[in-house]
Amino acid sequence: MVHVSELSELVTKVDDSSLKCGGTKLITIDGPAGSGKTTLAISLSKLFNDCPVIHMDEIYEGWQSALTTKTSQDLVNWIINPLLEQSVIVFNKYDWALGKRLGQVVINYPKVLIIEGVGSSVIEVSKYACLKLWIEVSPEIGINRVLDRDGQDIQAQMESWQTQEKNYFIENKTKENSDIWIDGDPVVGIDTSSQFVRTNR
Repeated sequence: MVHVSELSELVTKVDDSSLKCGGTKLITIDGPAGSGKTTLAISLSKLFNDCPVIHMDEIYEGWQSALTTKTSQDLVNWIINPLLEQSVIVFNKYDWALGKRLGQVVINYPKVLIIEGVGSSVIEVSKYACLKLWIEVSPEIGINRVLDRDGQDIQAQMESWQTQEKNYFIENKTKENSDIWIDGDPVVGIDTSSQFVRTNR
């Protein structure tokens, strides 16, 4: 049976939760590439008065260092520690076309912050989150979505990435440690700006 839920239910969950990360309610959205994490993050952000969203693509430093301890350390140093200290978040986001960090991101004392992307719910981060979301699709759908979006020329990298993220999720028990599981390719039509299909509890 398909369980269609309202995103407003997630807003209520966050509103009712206790603070774990300074004065900020932190939400993580994890799951395989192409599952709809960014779309979900944007929809949720609008329901939280356009709260800031940090994309893991901005944190990684290219394909090689993604999903490594360096990424986890950068998340803690650039995002978690400033939130705990209730200071300003400042970091330079990665430019994939140029292969280096450009463009400073500055976030001032957010009431709600969303981090979305593969590896966003690593334990060093998720222990401070008031809501951990997992969204998934089949590998075939995921890679097709990414290639349609970003171009066929990254197919080899994406095939390697899918293996890497699968192993990462197993090692970190990312899905099992998430609060809510979401179907990124539901069999029923939904309005992704306000609805989602839940697959657990």
